[in-house]
Amino acid sequence: RQTMADIAAVYDLKSQARALCAVEGDADRNRFVLATLNLRASNELHVLEFNEDTNEVRAVEVCAQPHEVWDVASCPSTTSASRLLVVANEGVSSHHAALLDLACLADGDDLLGTGGTARGTMKPAPAEMLRLVPPSSTAGLMRRALWNPNGDAAHAITVQPGGLHQWALDAGTAKPEPSALCPAAVAFADSSEAASKAGGRAPTVETASWDPHHAHTLACGGTAGALSTIDLRTMKQAASLAHAHRGPIRTISYNPNRPYVLATAGDDRAIKLWDLRKASGAPPTASSAHAAGGSAASALLELPSAHMHAPACCAYNRFHDQLLLSGGTDCALKLWRAAAVSSSPPTNEPLDGVDGAAADTDPDSEADGLVRSLGCHEESVYSVVWSVADAWLFGSLSFDGRFAINYVPAAEKYRILL
Repeated sequence: RQTMADIAAVYDLKSQARALCAVEGDADRNRFVLATLNLRASNELHVLEFNEDTNEVRAVEVCAQPHEVWDVASCPSTTSASRLLVVANEGVSSHHAALLDLACLADGDDLLGTGGTARGTMKPAPAEMLRLVPPSSTAGLMRRALWNPNGDAAHAITVQPGGLHQWALDAGTAKPEPSALCPAAVAFADSSEAASKAGGRAPTVETASWDPHHAHTLACGGTAGALSTIDLRTMKQAASLAHAHRGPIRTISYNPNRPYVLATAGDDRAIKLWDLRKASGAPPTASSAHAAGGSAASALLELPSAHMHAPACCAYNRFHDQLLLSGGTDCALKLWRAAAVSSSPPTNEPLDGVDGAAADTDPDSEADGLVRSLGCHEESVYSVVWSVADAWLFGSLSFDGRFAINYVPAAEKYRILL
């Protein structure tokens, strides 16, 4: 298990927070955006940069935010790298996503990170280019805002328990209307019908992720453990898996290298990897996935006790899909190996049984499962993200506002490269 002394760098917001993203349009620097979550106190948005030469995190810019921030999303288009979507709640019922333009995100100067903003120096809240306000008929507060990962800066998706809204950001008005809606009852049509027949409660949307391989596909996870994909051209359900998890699905991450493959994590404490073309039957455990070839059962791989409590986030490595990060409400940050079901599977090594909750007692083992548990947080870890500039560097954010930078262990790095 890693200790605090092993962490590359730490930056404390000194405030509650759960919103974190990497600056997607900058492949030259390790830059991240964080925002605070204070209901009554003032809020802040921090643009940070990590210098690998000095192992230091500096604040590039700190600006005020008028409301508590639940999500931040950086535009993946290199021509619109300065744009940021910020999901803000103004109370128990008022919510929106604001489109901001921060010049510092696209600033190509100071590549060595020698400048920056002195801690305590705060700029005024940036002006909103657009404000996306969903209709009141869609239930629940906004949870997330998603950019099209294929580089389209003109469209976005917002996620609420009651459904998904699609937005045209180039509509020419400061407060555009959503261009399309997919209600939760449509997103989980199969599960909703089954719940209705059984007299139960229909599932609502808990999380969503935009497919990086197919621009018209979005995956969403529901409160009843259902996983489905939505065709954004029709805003209808395209495929579904009614019982992907025993309880709400909290997070989804698409494999960057293998189309149709994604990871999910839910309140049943499990992390599961799926090939949506083969979703049927009972999921295998890590020990049986290799023998079955990942084709005869629902999940390609399941880590049944990945966390002691519910995982809150997971993220595939951007370049090497053998690696997966997860963070949970058990305060744990974990790095996982999923080589056997990656785009570059090992050819000779058998896959041994793995209990995801166990410590990595044999760090030299080739088995899929836990690589390292990182002890750098003391409260729930709500966000994990890989750097855009360095394939082996990642950041994590816990509810107490601690942002930690870590590296993939050298042994794991060379296992993949060699």
